Amino acid sequence: MRYLPVVVEGLTFAPAAAAFGLCGFYWRKLPERWQHVLAPAGLGAAAVAEVFLGLDLRSGTHGGPWLPVVLLVLGAALGVGYSPLVTHSLARVPLADAADASGLLTTTLQLGQVIGVAVFGSLFLSLAARAGQPGLPLSPHAIAVTSGWLALLFAGAALAAVPLAATVARARQSAGSA
Repeated sequence: MRYLPVVVEGLTFAPAAAAFGLCGFYWRKLPERWQHVLAPAGLGAAAVAEVFLGLDLRSGTHGGPWLPVVLLVLGAALGVGYSPLVTHSLARVPLADAADASGLLTTTLQLGQVIGVAVFGSLFLSLAARAGQPGLPLSPHAIAVTSGWLALLFAGAALAAVPLAATVARARQSAGSA
């Protein structure tokens, strides 16, 4: 399975990009009652998918028959979860400030991704390199721990997105009644 990492990345990033693009492109066509729920739902689904990913890969195999499904769900959930956050961040920016705001948002997102890769890469590599772990092979243990932490972070993000969703829903109701 020499090409497994490429397949794994494709099964995660392709649906993430598709869901992100579709949510952004068709944002105004989505029913308003769904728009504020997409971020918490997507991030919550990503947390559940990370749990299943960790459970599937913890034995040290290349994953079971459900691995492609879990990766597709994870990718789509990430796209559905992040797209509304970006849309809400830029929806009310005046046109004169749109370039600066999108540049700042993009830079912030990229910085967060770099820090995330560094932290979780360090976590994974330190767990994989640790010797003397009885019972579990080292790499599967590292994958399970890393997936567990990612699941916790996605669950925390989903919980943090709930007040944002409630604020957006209240703002839409007050704008509609005004």
